[in-house]
Amino acid sequence: MLDLGEVLDPFRKQVIDIKDALARARYLYDGLDLILENVEDPKVRGASQEVFSSASERMDTIDAMLDEFYRQLSSADRTLENYKVNQKT
Repeated sequence: MLDLGEVLDPFRKQVIDIKDALARARYLYDGLDLILENVEDPKVRGASQEVFSSASERMDTIDAMLDEFYRQLSSADRTLENYKVNQKT
């Protein structure tokens, strides 16, 4: 029988890689936000804060979706493992 863990592991790795990329994007985002924080023009500052707020919300949404996907992958793996154990007894 096919080991579901072996099938799911590459997907879990991809989720982790995407979360790492998202963390790097957040780091760059925070740096750019700090730079624009010192801009004297209130219109530019206000517009950048609005853009960063929207981007932050989207990154948080993507991060939560990735967390949920990872949980589902792990749950499917655990369910199959439990099924295999119960089949042997």
